[in-house]
Amino acid sequence: MTVDLTSSVSFVAPGAAEDLLAEYRSRTRRSGELAEAARKVMPGGDTRTVAFHPPYPLTVDRGQGCRFVDVDGNEYIDILNNYTSLLHGHGNTGIIAAVTEQLPKGTTFATSLASQTRLAEIITERVRSVDMIRFTNSGTEATMNAVRAARAFTGRDVIVKIEGGYHGTYDDFEVSVHPDLAIAGPEDEPNSTLDTRGVPTNTTENVLAIPFNNVGAARRLIEARGNEIAAVIVEPVMGSAGTIPAEPDFLRALRSLTEERGILLIFDEVMAFRLEYGGVQEHYGVDPDLTTFAKIIGGGFPAGAFGGREEIMGQFDPNRPNPLWQSGTFNGNAITMVAGVAAMEQFPREEVARINGLGKRLREGIDDLLESKHIPGHSTGYGSMGGIHFVEGDVRNYRDAAASDPSVKRLVHLALLMEGVFAAPRLMFCMSTPMNDGVVDDILGRFDRALTRVTGH
Repeated sequence: MTVDLTSSVSFVAPGAAEDLLAEYRSRTRRSGELAEAARKVMPGGDTRTVAFHPPYPLTVDRGQGCRFVDVDGNEYIDILNNYTSLLHGHGNTGIIAAVTEQLPKGTTFATSLASQTRLAEIITERVRSVDMIRFTNSGTEATMNAVRAARAFTGRDVIVKIEGGYHGTYDDFEVSVHPDLAIAGPEDEPNSTLDTRGVPTNTTENVLAIPFNNVGAARRLIEARGNEIAAVIVEPVMGSAGTIPAEPDFLRALRSLTEERGILLIFDEVMAFRLEYGGVQEHYGVDPDLTTFAKIIGGGFPAGAFGGREEIMGQFDPNRPNPLWQSGTFNGNAITMVAGVAAMEQFPREEVARINGLGKRLREGIDDLLESKHIPGHSTGYGSMGGIHFVEGDVRNYRDAAASDPSVKRLVHLALLMEGVFAAPRLMFCMSTPMNDGVVDDILGRFDRALTRVTGH
């Protein structure tokens, strides 16, 4: 496979890409063989696009705590944690015990389970805005059902999302996730663009995009189209776009504008729920009408949920005339529920604060390293999550982040792998509870060496 990681960025040393690719292939020969076998039965050898990275992805053998080992015997500190979902890292004993106890009793039933109620109680007790909740199998299903609930409740069709916001692979959300800026229109008034083929072209008639952290743009659109809009959906901390926190005034403005016009406000906390005990909405002091969850609530198993005000969620009550239909063979399955309960019970306020502190230390340390090496760039994030951007100036929205040369991120990602650190190819990272200050120091030392591989000094 031919891989082009060349970059014109001045701080990248000549030949760095070729050297890193050669070393990667040498160190991961078995992963390369398995990737070739996978390509014979899966398109590109891949079943999850976001997990691919050039020249081929690692194949993992086993994990424990905050580390895993690939099939070639190389060990890595895992700072991706399956894109934030493995809150407690790999092989958590509490989760293993809960699942081991449940397995001989059965994995899933077409009935209610006490563990469903318990996990629902944990989430509704923690999140002030959530009166009632329903489970799904993924974040995509959670956002899909939240939007359906909003459309049914308001009798309107239009959804407003954030440019660069990712809410799963439901057709309505394959809009302006990573738009080509050549066709995306003005920054203050972006065009809605389709991100993938296969989505109906008229999707953009009912899904409109606004820029993140731009109150004026939000106000103009909502004032102009408010009577058509069912919901505004927003990640309080954007994940895919670069781990960018919302500015408090932006979320407060969205709350005010939506309330004035009978529009529902949906917070996508699929990633962000790990950031505060009551969800990151607790930090902002803004109560949405609906919230979507996934990732950490499943304890490492497939999970999702959506919840909110009782009058909205009550639409799904099967005792009511003409209820909204929401089903799924594995919704609330026994294994996910007991794993989720075990995961959440091991995440009290003190532990939230502790790993948030670790994330802050890591971001600050990365910024210090970039400055010391005279590399333009900095980290963004909140609490236990972060991202790295090789750009000048602040990163407040998708377009700010998109100014970063993606080839540089791919090179740094490859260099980090050679130093035994596993981050996202887009250089997103997050902390897990097995980590401590010593692990952060270790990561920073490896990050320093990875940057040296890229810059040559």
